[in-house]
Amino acid sequence: MEKSNGRYLAGILIIAFGVIALLNNFGFTSISLGYVFSLVWPLLFVIAGINLITRKDLVALVTGAVLISLGVLWFGRNAGFFDVNMSLFWKGFWPVVLIVIGLNILFKSGRDSTGNTAIMGSVEKTREHWELKDAEYTALMGGIDLDIRQAIFTKKEITLTLTAIMGGITVIVPEDAAVTCAGTAILGGVDLFGRGTGGIVGSTSMQSGDLHNSEKILHLKCTTIMGGIEIKR
Repeated sequence: MEKSNGRYLAGILIIAFGVIALLNNFGFTSISLGYVFSLVWPLLFVIAGINLITRKDLVALVTGAVLISLGVLWFGRNAGFFDVNMSLFWKGFWPVVLIVIGLNILFKSGRDSTGNTAIMGSVEKTREHWELKDAEYTALMGGIDLDIRQAIFTKKEITLTLTAIMGGITVIVPEDAAVTCAGTAILGGVDLFGRGTGGIVGSTSMQSGDLHNSEKILHLKCTTIMGGIEIKR
């Protein structure tokens, strides 16, 4: 079930900025929207991190801790509590995030309504008898849990594209399924059956099971940016 707390928060923040702008324009207040925004947006990282660490999952816990740390760091810097040079990080990080988000928007086929996207919330498919189809799953400052053991394969070979941007994705695959995995991590980590990669930029791939004789074949394509993806049996 997807939580909508993050969406409500985003709506409230947009309304608040609108009210401040309206009051400023009519001379009732003279609040700097730029300064308010510089204090507010780091708190979104903190909230997303808290949302992740409450999932009681190792990948989500680590990702959540990183987000909280970054949020506190940027908030303190913007509020003037301490001086930290983040220019190099900004030069490399935000362009990559925008590119990945843009590619996801271009190539996804309207699957958001089926619960495949977690934006500052969570998607959980862990109950019995849910249909597994070729799909994209995206966690943007949120978390996704997929228990493939409880899923019904709609065909022999299934391909899942997993993207975690400042979020976490955990996938549990059944013992009788053959699996191919390919993962790329940018400032994050990908753990494929205990074999991990991470750091600034890292990539790994592996195969588990007999692709020729298995009746269930799962192909996983993983990408994470400042997040974590874990595949396990």
